[in-house]
Amino acid sequence: MNEQDFNEALHDVMTRSSPPPSMDPSRALEQGRRARKRRRAVWIGAAVVPLVAGVGAGPVLIANYASGRSADQQVAGGTSTTQPVPTVTPTVAPTTRKTGDPWPDGQVDRTATTGPRAERAVTLMNDLSSSVPPGFSTPNLKYPDGRSMRWPQGQYASSDGEQDYWEYMATIPVQKDDTVGKLLVKSTTPDGKPAIDPCKLAQKFWDGTGTCTIVDVDGKKVGVVTNGRGSYDQWAAYRHDDGTVVYLAQAKRSDDPKRSPLTRPVFTNTQLAELVTSAKLKIST
Repeated sequence: MNEQDFNEALHDVMTRSSPPPSMDPSRALEQGRRARKRRRAVWIGAAVVPLVAGVGAGPVLIANYASGRSADQQVAGGTSTTQPVPTVTPTVAPTTRKTGDPWPDGQVDRTATTGPRAERAVTLMNDLSSSVPPGFSTPNLKYPDGRSMRWPQGQYASSDGEQDYWEYMATIPVQKDDTVGKLLVKSTTPDGKPAIDPCKLAQKFWDGTGTCTIVDVDGKKVGVVTNGRGSYDQWAAYRHDDGTVVYLAQAKRSDDPKRSPLTRPVFTNTQLAELVTSAKLKIST
């Protein structure tokens, strides 16, 4: 502070500490009118500032309004006294399996033997049975040791570090006259992995050998593999838009070597492709 500033400050203190003037009614009324005029002038000036500044600050004011901020958070120049709160869309991160985590739903291992997940696998098996064409049947045949050739399974499929996902699978025998083959369906819930080429997807199933062709089903691209060897002769693979992956496989020979194999496949390649894209074989949860 220089000497001039000091003198002005001292004069101001002395002025404010001087005795008040005598209460002259006419003089007090005149002073009140002047004070009111000065306040109006200040208000008008304050109102003009944001109007002029609004040419450049329009987007800021609009953004403030859109974010739902109240008027008492803004000052005359359009400047906020608080920082704007960004709008965040809530998301639910997928659960990721870690080493040592318990199995879900009270299971003792990966396989769900009771509860809704086990029931979904049974439903999948029954839906597959109801899909065989006329002339074929799906009886409850037995292996020589008494085990059923029809069996469903729902299992927790995630490995450590992967998003939680499940696989539902069912296999059934298919009979025509005295010959028996088999069908298998597997539906995998979304696992967070990126989509791949339909044939690459199809060749991930079983032993991965065979020749793949892409079949178009109403705009849906399905990979269909004809296998030269292995447990299944043909299979189809399709990835739904939500990430659910379905495989449908068939073989003319069953797992019981004492039973004669079918003389022809249950489905044509086109029928395989159509059925693998159907909603009845898709389980997404």
